[in-house]
Amino acid sequence: MQLRHLEIFHAVMLTGTITAAARLMNISQPAATRLLLRAEDQLRYKLFNRVRGRLLPTKEALVLQAESEKLLAGLENLRKLARNLGTASSGHLRIAAAPALCLELVPLAITRFRQKHKDVTFEVETRQYADLVRTVLTQEVDIGIGFDIPPHPGLDLSPLAQGHFYGAFPAAQEKSLPNLVKLNYFTRQPFIGLRSDDPLGSAFSATLNLAGVKLDPIVEVKTNQVALALVEKGAGAAIVDQYTAAARNPAKVAIRRLQPSLPFAVQVMRPKHGPPGLLAGQFGSALDWAEKSIATMLSAPAA
Repeated sequence: MQLRHLEIFHAVMLTGTITAAARLMNISQPAATRLLLRAEDQLRYKLFNRVRGRLLPTKEALVLQAESEKLLAGLENLRKLARNLGTASSGHLRIAAAPALCLELVPLAITRFRQKHKDVTFEVETRQYADLVRTVLTQEVDIGIGFDIPPHPGLDLSPLAQGHFYGAFPAAQEKSLPNLVKLNYFTRQPFIGLRSDDPLGSAFSATLNLAGVKLDPIVEVKTNQVALALVEKGAGAAIVDQYTAAARNPAKVAIRRLQPSLPFAVQVMRPKHGPPGLLAGQFGSALDWAEKSIATMLSAPAA
């Protein structure tokens, strides 16, 4: 029994007449009649008896009905899945990102994406550099988002944006701060430093060395969020990435551009040898929108 035969059988069972079944299947009445006759010919028994203008199911048809409904329901689910895969309207996306990117960027992107794709679910993990790269390489996540990721033979790296560092100060200093803060300004007060054992911290340390500025931190931290929390409590000043800066509480933290500006790269990582994933690819446009939205929250850094 072919699929088309199952469809005409199901249509007649639902409607009771060949005319209504043809209308349901969007075919002509003669075409529907031919389909039903071919189905009965292949089965070698009748499926329906004509009684006063209606088609009544035989005992054999009633036995077939339950299984045919299961099969057609499964087929419809398969069709929906195929459509959803093509439009990324459903599915599950696993994301790992640097902690700073999970404050504003990733939440904004997810919210934006789910406005059009409400059936998509997410799993989000914060990871430091080495762990972030590992989870992408081992395909524990679909995409990773991080700062200044060096090239790797197992990774596909896509640039998302060029970010910048900002000076973060206790809000009580707001009125006394210059509009543009030079690096040596941080030698005048307690400084909260970022450890240099990941690419972002390493790039920052290299910039300080090139500028001939030596900053002796009172506290060294692993993440920009911890640095920002210390600034909020009045422990000192810090230099943080723009995504952490955008998530600050303006009543507690004053933000200033740096001179010269200190740029860094924001990249999206995917496993080079894993399946491309339509969902992950389409999520990239939401990340791009979120990044541009965050950039407008802060003034453009000075050149």
